[in-house]
Amino acid sequence: MKRMEFRGRWVLVTGASSGLGRAMACILAREHGANVILVARRVARLRELAEELSTSANVRVHVIEADLSREADVDRVYAEAIAVGEVYGVVLNAGVTYFGEHGALSWDAFQTMLATNVTSVVRLTSLFVPYLVARGSAGGVLLVSSLAGLMPVPYQSAYSGTKAFLVNFGRSLWHELRGQPVSITTFTPGGIDTELSENTGLSKHFKSKATIMSADACARDALRGFARRDYMRVPGLFNCLATLLMRILPHRLFANMVGSEYKKALLALGR
Repeated sequence: MKRMEFRGRWVLVTGASSGLGRAMACILAREHGANVILVARRVARLRELAEELSTSANVRVHVIEADLSREADVDRVYAEAIAVGEVYGVVLNAGVTYFGEHGALSWDAFQTMLATNVTSVVRLTSLFVPYLVARGSAGGVLLVSSLAGLMPVPYQSAYSGTKAFLVNFGRSLWHELRGQPVSITTFTPGGIDTELSENTGLSKHFKSKATIMSADACARDALRGFARRDYMRVPGLFNCLATLLMRILPHRLFANMVGSEYKKALLALGR
């Protein structure tokens, strides 16, 4: 298939109120001329962004307030999005994390993580893929996973597990959909300088070590991979080197190295 062309087309972005999702929505609108459907819980932020983009980028913007840990909200996002216009691209970016010992993660918090990171992604993919195939517009779906999905990550055990699911889910679908007028790209970023990483304390600990990408740089890389219909996209030199090391070193050794650094971060945070 040819490269994806976003100009004048509707692209849905989940988790668009901040961080990577917001950055991707801005680049899609301002640089690609896409009309964007913004999805997140914090509707005030979405409306502010919608006003900004509709004015500065001269595109159409639609806001959907939704909590993707709730099944009813997930189904409503699909129904409302396809009612707005013909959806061409779907960026499933929304996610939550937890940094700390797994035993301190409450069951309710884990259920929310599972519903947001996994169930909502599978549900929206299962709804949008047949929709895109039926229209034959050669659209696509971008699944935002993580480097944490490529290897065991101590102190982010549950998060790593959810992202590992997305890696295998997305890449498996890529093979299933070959020859169909739709593409699946799995994006696996490492640390990103966002509100999410600030809340965990990870960006503060690792930023000086040049392992954290800016949201803007990461978003640009994600959209390049999406437009090219990449099988899997890893952004940034550091992350590419880390991925190479994962292939060379035993996962147990690599996980020990990461776990040691994360333990230091936890101690520095007094946790």
